[in-house]
Amino acid sequence: MTAPLLDVVRLKKHYPLPGGMFRRGPGSVVHAVEDVSFQVPSGGTLGLIGESGCGKSTTAKLLLRLEDVSDGAIRFDGTEVQRATGPQLRAYRRNVQAVFQDPYSSLSPRRRIGDAIAEPLIAAGELTKEQISERVAELLRVVGLREDAANLYPHEFSGGQRQRIAIARGIALRPRLVILDEPVSALDVSIRAQILNLLQDLQERYGLSYLLISHDLDIVSHMCTDVVVMYLGRVVEAGSMKAVRRSPQHPYTKALFSSVLPAHPDRRPERIKLLGPLPSPINPPSGCVFRTRCPHAQAICAEQVPASVDTGVSRAACHFATPAAVS
Repeated sequence: MTAPLLDVVRLKKHYPLPGGMFRRGPGSVVHAVEDVSFQVPSGGTLGLIGESGCGKSTTAKLLLRLEDVSDGAIRFDGTEVQRATGPQLRAYRRNVQAVFQDPYSSLSPRRRIGDAIAEPLIAAGELTKEQISERVAELLRVVGLREDAANLYPHEFSGGQRQRIAIARGIALRPRLVILDEPVSALDVSIRAQILNLLQDLQERYGLSYLLISHDLDIVSHMCTDVVVMYLGRVVEAGSMKAVRRSPQHPYTKALFSSVLPAHPDRRPERIKLLGPLPSPINPPSGCVFRTRCPHAQAICAEQVPASVDTGVSRAACHFATPAAVS
């Protein structure tokens, strides 16, 4: 079995809250990410899905070393990197890049886009000025823009074009892994397919691996080979995208996919409505974090954290998950 490019093991991120009149006490913490484990295969695409506030973007920040890990391990190509410094950290950051949701906010309105794309190349310090100009022109061509676009400013481009620029900058150093954090959610529906097709073309051309973070299940289904479902900072289900979409095993995953239009018009699954609001990550429910909204919750759900069980379809963290044949 091929070793994964990225291996995340029991990752945790807790934010301590100071005491005070409106706080819960000096020992309160926000459980943003709790025991999250997953793997990104080399050359593949893993989807990370869940409601807003489930810990997807915090996980991305931990992987990008924008936040410090509270506990757990991040292994890239077999090497632990969560505490890397110096040359090892620089090598990791070169190999792991990101494309974010809003292409306009990630580009300085006062800088020509050629300079924005060239910035990581200049920081790397490996190419001459002429080579950098040639590389910028190549990147613009690859993402479907004209070479003379390098002289223009971000406001002179449409939203889709700005995202192409952000992608060009994201692959400038020829990384091995690109974290895509809601890469098309800020774009018009008519433009989204073009950007997704571009990302797939670049993946095939350069052998890229992707970690795709999205709340759009249709996009994840289209792009990803595997999926991880998060709820309140924890992984509740993980498996192949095709199998999980066809036969979700965790009650939360079932609720998520019940809201998606079926692939066939004759299949109309009943919409599953979740009970109550999303609990606070400051005081998550005991036992199973999903139990307060689960229609099948029983006493054991409040007493024990469910282990991740191999159901034959996926791995699901539910006390009532049982082996099932893949249809």
